[in-house]
Amino acid sequence: MSITVTCDNGHHLRAPDSRAGTTGRCPACGANVTIPKLSKAPTESSIMRILGVGEELRRNMAEYDAEQEAREEEERRRREFGDMSLPPLKKTKKVCPQCDWEIDQGFKICPHCRFYFMD
Repeated sequence: MSITVTCDNGHHLRAPDSRAGTTGRCPACGANVTIPKLSKAPTESSIMRILGVGEELRRNMAEYDAEQEAREEEERRRREFGDMSLPPLKKTKKVCPQCDWEIDQGFKICPHCRFYFMD
């Protein structure tokens, strides 16, 4: 197994495990590179992750964050564009009393029978 490190100039290097905790030079640019020590003991968070402790809580928090983000986006859109909901449309049709045809509310003369509306 090897240790992967990155020098200050962004070059990716691999060092053998035996070089852990030492310093060296980057072969590409000559910058000093510190090779980190290997951690033998697992951390508390890695143990909990392996055991799956808190996984359901993490999922619930992710769902809550997604819902919160959607609410904030909706609120931002309302602030930006205003309330875009439209009032219900009024009835725009009427029935001709002479021929029973449904015609547009704005017509004064029925296009079917030529009945004149005296509103």
